[in-house]
Amino acid sequence: MILPAERVGPYLRALEASLETLAPNDDHVPLSEAVAHVRALSPGVGGQLLAPAEISVRTGMPSYAWLERAIAEQVLARRTTDRDDPTEADLQRATSLDAALGARMRNRRDLHLHLRRNDLLPALRTTGAVRRLDPHDVALCYDRMAPDGRWVRLRAEVRILQRHSGPMHIDAHGRLHLDGTLQAFLTRHFTNRLDALHGQLAEACEGEVLRLSRSWLGPFWFPGVELPSEVPAELGGGLLLHASTEVISADIDASRHLDPWLPPPPDEHLPVGQRVFRERRFAATGKVVAVAKRWAESKGFQNVVVPVRSMVRRRL
Repeated sequence: MILPAERVGPYLRALEASLETLAPNDDHVPLSEAVAHVRALSPGVGGQLLAPAEISVRTGMPSYAWLERAIAEQVLARRTTDRDDPTEADLQRATSLDAALGARMRNRRDLHLHLRRNDLLPALRTTGAVRRLDPHDVALCYDRMAPDGRWVRLRAEVRILQRHSGPMHIDAHGRLHLDGTLQAFLTRHFTNRLDALHGQLAEACEGEVLRLSRSWLGPFWFPGVELPSEVPAELGGGLLLHASTEVISADIDASRHLDPWLPPPPDEHLPVGQRVFRERRFAATGKVVAVAKRWAESKGFQNVVVPVRSMVRRRL
């Protein structure tokens, strides 16, 4: 879906306000990167330089192509410094000769300033760090833009038996090194059922997975987005952003299942000694706040539904 020019600004302001309302924790992709990426797409920052404004009709999130244009522009922006940008006098002179050219130069300068100062969401990123040397506990983090437009983070705490274990190596200085096979593995399997991924990751890392989580930002529902058939149509009558998390660990309270959309997996699917927890939080506007609460309650849950306080100046 390509948004008309007059809807792009309101859409992005609504998405930013919803993200900030939910304030996702570290199990999700970083909020600062998500907000900076949304702002980079805004016509108020870069005009039409990153157009067209394309969103997923299934999830309501910005398309991969739209987000990726901001990443590509950031590469260009960081090859220069603020001193290389046109001065105000340069912009005024260009505008006096050609108003459209002057506007494009100003938009590019403003966009590049934003892109130099802020990190954006990665298309794909895998990082890791050593948490303890004895035993060898490491933390892994895999972030990506999913094909359907949602933003996903996998986090894992893994105990390995020796310093060199599968795709991981702890050097003499206590630093963790990851080879490319780990990212390739996670890219192939990141949408697998989490209990299956738990076992696959333990085998790939030649260790024990102590905790594994997968968290999504999105979908973002509003009028015009195709809602799944199993949810009330009224949930698409306003703005509704999802933040969902699924965790497998030995030390969680599995009785607190808080996802009205996805049921917990059967116990026989879980690794021995592990339990699973699912949660879905919402940021919503207007009457959708009450609709989302009623939907969760009809499924037997008391979900967190936070009203979006920031004003969106035009309707989506």
